Amino acid sequence: MESNRTGNQLTRQPHKRRQAGITLIGFLLMAAVFGSFGFAIIKVVPLYMEGMRIDRVLDDLQQELATGGNTARDIQLALDSRFYVENLESLEPDELEIVREGEGYTVKVNRESRALFLADLYFVVMFDTQVEIAR
Repeated sequence: MESNRTGNQLTRQPHKRRQAGITLIGFLLMAAVFGSFGFAIIKVVPLYMEGMRIDRVLDDLQQELATGGNTARDIQLALDSRFYVENLESLEPDELEIVREGEGYTVKVNRESRALFLADLYFVVMFDTQVEIAR
């Protein structure tokens, strides 16, 4: 005996359209997250670029003054001119230290740079670089 039914009633329902893509709220949340990361990168990259310029100035100074016969005043004048060329005029006197050690000088730069992120939130980047220069 054959059944009069040709199929299950549950399977004969029309297919519901499935949602494809992202909702507006999801899109706004993603945009906020990626926008925050992008804004943070825009704020932090110049700080690291400044640190790389300081490293380059100190390395160039070490190569230039490697022949010896240097005084602390010669080193200070060379640093001042290089910092001016590299647009690092904002370097404070207490961030730069020239110390006489053994047969030469050690030039140390301890710098803390800050960038405002939002309201009272800051990004802080600290650089501690030093080079040895023959006397």
